[in-house]
Amino acid sequence: MNEENQRPDPDQLLSLIKKEESRKDQRRGHLKIFLGYVAGVGKTYRMLSEAHILQKQGKDVVVGIAETHGRSETRELLKGLEVIPRQKIDYRGITLDEMDIDQVLKRKPDYVLVDELAHNNVPGSRHLKRYQDVEELLNAGINVYSTLNIQHIESINDIVRQITGVEIRETVPDKIIELADKIELVDLPIDELLERLKEGKVYIPEKAKQAMENFFTEKNLVALREMALRYATVHVDYDMDYYLKKENILGPWETSNRIMVCISPNASSKRLIRIAHRFADRFNAEWFAVYVEPSYKLRVRKGEIQQLENNLKLVDELGGMVFRLTGSISDEIVSLAQSKNITLILMGHSRRTRLQELIEGSIINKVIQKSDAQVLVVENEDKYPEDSTFKKKDSDTTFDWKPYAVSLISIGATLIICLMLQPFIEAINIPMIFIIPVALTGMLAGRKAGILASLLAVVAFDFFFVPPFYTFAVDDVRFIPTFLVLFVVGIITSLLADTVKRQVEYTRQREAFISSLYDFSKDLLISQDLNDILDRSTRYIAESFNYEVLILLPDEENNLKMRSRFGESETYDGHELGVSNWVYENKKEAGCGTDTLASSKWYHIPLKVQNGILGVMAISPDVNMDSREKRLIDAFASVVALALSNSINKN
Repeated sequence: MNEENQRPDPDQLLSLIKKEESRKDQRRGHLKIFLGYVAGVGKTYRMLSEAHILQKQGKDVVVGIAETHGRSETRELLKGLEVIPRQKIDYRGITLDEMDIDQVLKRKPDYVLVDELAHNNVPGSRHLKRYQDVEELLNAGINVYSTLNIQHIESINDIVRQITGVEIRETVPDKIIELADKIELVDLPIDELLERLKEGKVYIPEKAKQAMENFFTEKNLVALREMALRYATVHVDYDMDYYLKKENILGPWETSNRIMVCISPNASSKRLIRIAHRFADRFNAEWFAVYVEPSYKLRVRKGEIQQLENNLKLVDELGGMVFRLTGSISDEIVSLAQSKNITLILMGHSRRTRLQELIEGSIINKVIQKSDAQVLVVENEDKYPEDSTFKKKDSDTTFDWKPYAVSLISIGATLIICLMLQPFIEAINIPMIFIIPVALTGMLAGRKAGILASLLAVVAFDFFFVPPFYTFAVDDVRFIPTFLVLFVVGIITSLLADTVKRQVEYTRQREAFISSLYDFSKDLLISQDLNDILDRSTRYIAESFNYEVLILLPDEENNLKMRSRFGESETYDGHELGVSNWVYENKKEAGCGTDTLASSKWYHIPLKVQNGILGVMAISPDVNMDSREKRLIDAFASVVALALSNSINKN
């Protein structure tokens, strides 16, 4: 084999250098995960045993939280280890225990044991998820040992559901698993696990019997064990691949791949996203997710909006890059695939209506014909569970009669005009007049109202202008094609009118976004005075979003102090200042609308620049922001950080 073809790509070497530098970050702790295929295989036992070994080696080890589940042998291993007292949290009249992350940070040991990585924290905790607690501990330089079952890994959640019939709600994003410096597989033969269940060493006898009849069936255990073994093997392959490339040991080296998944506002898109991530993970490829708002969309339900936001959030958690586009679905997909040099496109089987198929044709066939990339079509699962919360919200939505009133009024007014003109024009010309209100209705009130207007136009023309008059009977069959043409032309006209309206609105919003960001940037970059930049920033953002805004910067002692504020109605107290301090220390957003310190009434954003963090901007929204508004606010925060950095450097 030619040696030139075996050399690693320069981009790969650059990426490896960056990874190596990040691994050498002395501030960050190391993460070790004890991975099992089901409860009861001995993950917590193995973790506690390892803690005793570390303790004998002179390491400072504490137990942040360990769940014994009443198992005596596990409880015995806690003896001799320092256990951090748990935090008591009141939730709906019940006092619950959680790991006290503040006490762990204050204690700052060498190692902390955090059991059950996928656990959901009690509402009112600092973080919604325990893995977020682990991230904070790692960022503080504390080494963490934790446990995890294979079914809780986000990217294989859909496979677990197919095998067991159970959807696991508590999951851990794969990017957290990728932080692990070591993954140790804790395995136990299935017959031994079942024996432990029968003996009551995993669950109490009543619960054990129920578990063996449901989740702990031999079929499920065999499949889950195989998944855990395969996952651990793949992780070893990644470590070996990293070592070979780092040491410049000759290939064969994989060629560059790029994967794109096409998603929609359906729960089934989560399966596509997970498949795309597994492919990208397996082939070490960059991956993207694209959502195209179709031009024929009749109505976007609240449930669809929320489901789309959840799908996009899943893409972000799994490390993908999101693109949101508007227009022809097939054209936008092909165009993006070409611009990003995509090698594999993942698509789901279409669930579109016949009307949508009529307008757009087969999207999958068009993409296959136009794109040079390979296209993998994945079957959508009809049984994929939709969130019942979304369904309830949709069912509770009140009927909006106003668009249909526009249809009645426009056709009624046109009918009166046609009756007045009837002595002067022939009946065959009247349908041309009815096209006008149909088009206007489609543009003003939407497509469904336009379709109703088309139907009413046909009915009015037949009833008032076709003999015999004032009946729906038709003596002259030559009028039947006229009815059909009027109805079809009316529908097409209303659809086109509404499409133009939507595209104009989308273009207007995009131009408004770019224009406001440009004006804001120009205003700030012109100014050199720090106080002027702060006042301009808070005033402009507050007036743009109608929210209260404040900016905090550190003083000489590195304590955050409020430097500018616009609006005084919302309370910013010591609790909110604590959230801002957390954001400043951890360089991550928190507060309202996030998974961290969600009880806060303010949305706290770090003002980050390339070489660090300058301060914190806090915004007080009336309600949770949607993703579009949040992205815009984050963009404004980036501009503020850049302007502050320029001003500080010049002064």
